[in-house]
Amino acid sequence: MKSTVFRRAIAALPLLALTQPIAAQDDPPAPPADTVQSTTGWGHPVYDIAPDPAVRFGVLENGMRYAILRNGTPQGTAVIRFGFDVGWIDEGEQELGLAHMLEHMAFNGSTNVPEGEMIKLLERLGLAFGADTNASTGFEDTIYKLDLPRTDPDLVDTALMLMRETASELTIADDAVDRERGIIQSETRTRNNFSIRRIKDYFQFIAPGTRYATRFRADGTDAIIDTAPGATVRDLYSRFYRPDNAALVIVGDLDPDVVEASIRDRFGDWQTPETPRVEVDKGTLDLSRGPAAANFVDPDVQYLVTIDRFAPYQDRKPTVAETDQSRLISLGTAILNRRLQTIANGADAPIIGASASSSDFFDIQRQAQLVVQAREGEWQRALEVGEQEWRRAVEYGFTDAELAEQLANFEQRYRDAASQQDTRRNSQLADGILSTARRERIFVSPQTTYDLFLAQKPSITAAAVSQAFAQHYALSDPLIHVSTKQAIPDAQETILDVWRASQTQPVAAPLDTSGLDFAYTDFGPPSAIADDTVIDDLGVRTIRFANNVRLNLKPTDFEKGRLRFAIRVGSGQLSIPEDEIAQAVFLSAVSALGGLGQHGYDELRQILAGRRVTYGFDAGADMFTVRGIGTMADLPLQMQLSAAYLSDPGLRPEMLTRWQALIPPYIAQLDATPQAVARSQVPQILSDGNPRFGVPSKDRLEAVTLEDARRIVSERIGTAPVEISVVGDFDSDAVIDAVASSFGALPPRAATLDSHESERIAHFADDRRERVLTHAGAPDQALAMTYWPTTDDDDAQEEATMQMLATVMRLEMLDRIREELGASYSPSAGSSMSHIYRDFGTFSTSVVVEPGQADEVFEVVDEIARDFRSAPVDADLLERARKPLLEKIALSRRENGWWLGIIDEAQLRAERLERVRSYEDRIRAITPEMLQQAALRYLDPAQELRIRIVHESLVDAE
Repeated sequence: MKSTVFRRAIAALPLLALTQPIAAQDDPPAPPADTVQSTTGWGHPVYDIAPDPAVRFGVLENGMRYAILRNGTPQGTAVIRFGFDVGWIDEGEQELGLAHMLEHMAFNGSTNVPEGEMIKLLERLGLAFGADTNASTGFEDTIYKLDLPRTDPDLVDTALMLMRETASELTIADDAVDRERGIIQSETRTRNNFSIRRIKDYFQFIAPGTRYATRFRADGTDAIIDTAPGATVRDLYSRFYRPDNAALVIVGDLDPDVVEASIRDRFGDWQTPETPRVEVDKGTLDLSRGPAAANFVDPDVQYLVTIDRFAPYQDRKPTVAETDQSRLISLGTAILNRRLQTIANGADAPIIGASASSSDFFDIQRQAQLVVQAREGEWQRALEVGEQEWRRAVEYGFTDAELAEQLANFEQRYRDAASQQDTRRNSQLADGILSTARRERIFVSPQTTYDLFLAQKPSITAAAVSQAFAQHYALSDPLIHVSTKQAIPDAQETILDVWRASQTQPVAAPLDTSGLDFAYTDFGPPSAIADDTVIDDLGVRTIRFANNVRLNLKPTDFEKGRLRFAIRVGSGQLSIPEDEIAQAVFLSAVSALGGLGQHGYDELRQILAGRRVTYGFDAGADMFTVRGIGTMADLPLQMQLSAAYLSDPGLRPEMLTRWQALIPPYIAQLDATPQAVARSQVPQILSDGNPRFGVPSKDRLEAVTLEDARRIVSERIGTAPVEISVVGDFDSDAVIDAVASSFGALPPRAATLDSHESERIAHFADDRRERVLTHAGAPDQALAMTYWPTTDDDDAQEEATMQMLATVMRLEMLDRIREELGASYSPSAGSSMSHIYRDFGTFSTSVVVEPGQADEVFEVVDEIARDFRSAPVDADLLERARKPLLEKIALSRRENGWWLGIIDEAQLRAERLERVRSYEDRIRAITPEMLQQAALRYLDPAQELRIRIVHESLVDAE
């Protein structure tokens, strides 16, 4: 179960949209905008913006709210969100952490579902724990989540039964509470990193005394979780899990009448306690305390400067006037962010990045914030940039050219959202509806938001945006929170001195800039089509142009008005010498900033405002790629832009400036957690030091040059094969024309990929002695990892069998390590059989654990492996692994993203398409005996390699 770090109050703006046209002139005059015209089914007031009529809102006699929306994306599925208005801020002094524990107890036994059976029940129905079955606890709410792969009556009825059990039937047995303590501590331990510690320090600085500061990771929480009696958890449950404190949202491909009847039948007898719920005093911020400053210190943290200003909270009504005003502020904020991005992208940038935001601090204060990430050690320069750009925006406002760019961007987002609203995803809709439950917001369609924007657009001026921005951002004196790796001496005065000195520096009005034309619209004569065929059973059209550029088309109706594309070029890192792999990392990280020969990156952003396009490219393990999501209207421009990035890349000095600024914080975080150490160092160990695995050394990363990057791009991309794939809602003829006139007009490409056989050689480490690595994060965190060598994925059935073996292994680990030992929150297992490296693959387990339990975890993993080798797995265990996987495959076939991954090499590696056809058959063919044979073949204890990652202090102590 995931614990949300913090959830801001949901502003009205993203949820507003009109569903009816503006009244005609002969209609009766509308009532005043601030007059309540009606209410929603949840009793929320409706003013001059109509809520989405497609959502059915209701309230049971006991006070429980529900909402139902019929929706077909993904087809044949549904999601359930069950929210309770209880979170960390509602806990008493002796209940710290128990709202989260209560969330866990929902999966540990109820009146009609014995402990340990809920997850197994759902797995037998095709829901995977974690992916489809989850929950979260935040500051103000607890949410239970089920994603249903089907909407047959039995599954929907079971899901509602489980939600009803959660509502009032949890047993919360004392022994079950005891068993869960270790799991919760493991989850807390897993997430105890510098980022969480920074957020805790930040809340205590800006909001001291409020519930948000005193309840987030509060001191004493661990002790209470370890010792609180079950009765205390049960008391919390009885106080807050009540129908008048709950909201149930169901969205999916189902009949609202049937669902509503089921809800009333299931939840109608849930009794409301006679004692009313008492709201906690959340506290307020002292608006007169600033200016003030604080310094958070951690060796792994980025150098961050956060500047906050606050004002009294305003409960904004969902009206056209309030929405228009919020949009003006948002436009000004977007312009400020654009200025900050331009500074960060400069060839001598003083900062790495920055972001401004205008929002509410929950529902207790208005807030304006600016976060600036400094180059390593240069927090003073970052603070100066933040202060001066904030002041420049407030004092001088914005230019017409800046506003025009952001208006184009806003309109593009609103327009695309409106055109795609009929295929919004169930989870997106359900989460949006539930977010309106606590505060009196209304849920509306994207078309309404677009209509409101179009109605306001003629009156939006730079002066209006400037005024709205200045009013919102000129709030209280600043509270400045600075994160550094070493303590700032006399931090408050030192930070404030920098602020005051910056205030004395004059700032000038911004310069207005004129528009430019895109220079890459003509690549020469379009290429003719040389081959044009259809793969009938997969619904894929494959085209080869005369210059050997290939195009694959898969039209679908899964996402209305949206398409996904992939441009695959050459062989990526396989084509780069092993001692230059750092150049591939460099290009992937900052190629977009290099711009084009005729345009810098920021110039491109201005020219292409209002167009949804992807900049730059990645240097992947075996291909250079550009991937993105767009619309048919923007695809021709995308093809031109990407063709230019690959044929005339700018590779400008600002790439190197950004790269050099990124390396220190990146390197610092490579040992910040056990997981970070695993990602950076373990691949090198497993591959016996192969430079193509893991992260290049700091020296290699620092040694990259623009000259080498230009050479690699020229040599490895210049004439390499190109294969472009498009999936989704598009005009096939228009796509063909767009590719023919861009990539198709480039010089001839190679017809086949180079084999790179010598680069594909990799072998598992010969030395199987246990490795002990160290991290510099929380001392109570360790990672116990076990690896076995396997092979590559040439045998499709064997690859599927090993995937299933990993799934079965994970289920067993959940039972034995999580539930029985209480040693880890989320143990994992995986099979990785390479399609790039010959005869190379691994089977692995990974468990975040308290250091003292690592040996016990290793033994449990070995015990499971012995069991798998000694006898066929239990048939029920296999089916609990197989059923969710089959449901996942079936769902994937209704997802554009999945299809894009399938067809992106449909011509250059056509032989792999057969795997798509046989996937389900291979999964269904797996028997317990096949899993036993796979375990005998690969899970040999003599081949096992253990890797233990512990805090550096533990190794030093030895």
